Amino acid sequence: MTRRTLAFWGAALTVLLAFLLRTPTLDLQSFWMDEVQAFEFIDHPFTETVRLILSPEENGPLHFLLLWFWQRLTGPSDFAVRYLSDLCSVLTVAVLWRLADAWFGRRVAHLSAGLLAVSPFAIWYAQDAKMYALHMLLAASSTFLLVRATRRSAGVRKRAWSLWLAYGVVLNLLGYSHFFGAFTIAAQGIAVVVTHLYRPRVIRTYLLTMAIVALPYIPVVSFALRLLPNFQIQDISKGFVTLPHMIQDLAAEYVLKVSRTYVARMSPLLVTTAAVIALGCYRAWRIAWRKAVWVLGLLILPAAIFYPISFRVPVFSPKYLSASFLMLVLCAALAIDQLATWRRALGWVGLAAAIAFNGWANGRILTDPSLQRGDWRAATAYIEAHMRPDDAIIGFADYIHRAIYRYYDGEAPVYRFKGDAYDPEPFFRNVLQRDQDHHTLWLVLHHDQAMAPHNRLRETAGLLYPQITGIYPNNGRIAVLGFNVRWRHEKLPATATPLDAAFHNGLELRGFEVDADELVPYDAAFHPPSNWIHVTTYWKRSAGGADDDFTPFLHLVGAEGGVWGGELLRPPTVFHRDPPSGWDREGLVEAHYDVNLNPVTPPGTYHLVLGLAHGDGSIITTTTGLPEVELTEITIIE
Repeated sequence: MTRRTLAFWGAALTVLLAFLLRTPTLDLQSFWMDEVQAFEFIDHPFTETVRLILSPEENGPLHFLLLWFWQRLTGPSDFAVRYLSDLCSVLTVAVLWRLADAWFGRRVAHLSAGLLAVSPFAIWYAQDAKMYALHMLLAASSTFLLVRATRRSAGVRKRAWSLWLAYGVVLNLLGYSHFFGAFTIAAQGIAVVVTHLYRPRVIRTYLLTMAIVALPYIPVVSFALRLLPNFQIQDISKGFVTLPHMIQDLAAEYVLKVSRTYVARMSPLLVTTAAVIALGCYRAWRIAWRKAVWVLGLLILPAAIFYPISFRVPVFSPKYLSASFLMLVLCAALAIDQLATWRRALGWVGLAAAIAFNGWANGRILTDPSLQRGDWRAATAYIEAHMRPDDAIIGFADYIHRAIYRYYDGEAPVYRFKGDAYDPEPFFRNVLQRDQDHHTLWLVLHHDQAMAPHNRLRETAGLLYPQITGIYPNNGRIAVLGFNVRWRHEKLPATATPLDAAFHNGLELRGFEVDADELVPYDAAFHPPSNWIHVTTYWKRSAGGADDDFTPFLHLVGAEGGVWGGELLRPPTVFHRDPPSGWDREGLVEAHYDVNLNPVTPPGTYHLVLGLAHGDGSIITTTTGLPEVELTEITIIE
């Protein structure tokens, strides 16, 4: 087998590896907010989609345009919509292999493609229905075409017009894939001028190409120059990022695919990243200084050009500069190659360390909910499992409304919050009493403090209605809060288990419901580290009246009498809002509890018990003399 054939199969296997690392888990996580918004753009007739993506506040129109056609070919599922990004990311591995091979040879090409294949940053955006995988593909392709065009133009009697034409086309696509592509284009231009300063024919051809390519952009540039002096950012979650923090963000995202706030110590990461860049550039410089200029220029210049602009337009995010990430991967490959030139064993150690580190980072993203996308699939599944048809779901913002509808399959109506976030009471009362007498309010929040700092949504709902439960997927980035709007009933619901337990304070427990009687004790998704049992109880006032001085308690008790779980107190409860002394003797009152489990509870059978206590802690016994009532058995499993 020839070396050329071996190189082909090596590249093909690396591309296959990239495909296998991206595709099987493509729809493992649900859409997050930006993906929901992306789908909203394309879920319209073509002309309406074009109108939306060409509005001045939107970015990356090329991706949305391609996605409009793609979705109609493949369908609207999460897997189908994301597969376009998956395909772009896999192709980027192949293009980077060709670029690295053209610059530094087969070994660096294989290393670069392999590191890109296993990179958590690349895999994340391969599984994201946004434009960043497409942006990286076009950045790599345009650089490769420009390098080939300049090399051919520098030769003798070699015609390169087809390459320059291809570069001009891909360059336009790069600019329309994301507006930050302009900084990559500028970095490419600087690299061409510096590396071909004494080759005027190359520079003339490049400038002529850019002049022709720039013609369609003249109206856009004119519009931008008029807009910039009066620019006001609409997203208040964005703000100016200092240069040190920008560097930290880039290192954390590119290497670990996490925010710098999730990195316990930034210094080791920054030092290691800087060492890799320095060693990679040293290796490139030893091979050819012009190639080192290309690598370092495309890595650093886009951020350096954008930084002074960010004083006026503070819209930085590491993913916007994802084209530069490809040069970091190339630097890592060059660093490993340099280690191998010193000693082959060092090269193998460097490669093994890189693969192990990337594998650890990918595994962390897949297993740690706080690092994952917004888990709207799980959030809506929880609501469906605990709701009634006469409940109401209110999402704070329009994008939350769309995320709920994408995954929600229940009967309760979903409302978009349209009131004053600082005085939401009129909206709550209007919605919950307008169409019917709703039973439970499910308030769904996400980034609400970013969009309306110090809003009163939670507080007002808690003042109006007793809170019955709450889950917090993705480390609290999503909050699903349940509030009991209607707690008085004429009869016991058919879903409840009847019970007849009377207490000496004049209360009778007439029934209950539990949402699970077999579960694990720990939880990593909704309220780590403990799992919860949600209990609904139904109470009645006895004929002899009722004493209002009491507090219910619920315990999960083991066979030996130890307590392995207890209720979460969320005052004011329904008993504070509606004291039993004022109840109708014929009706029932509903009260909810979340029983928080000890996450290390051993597997086995436990008893869920309920009792009442006075304010001073003394127990209120039942009329049969028992200190508490057993509700049901709970099985804790591995």
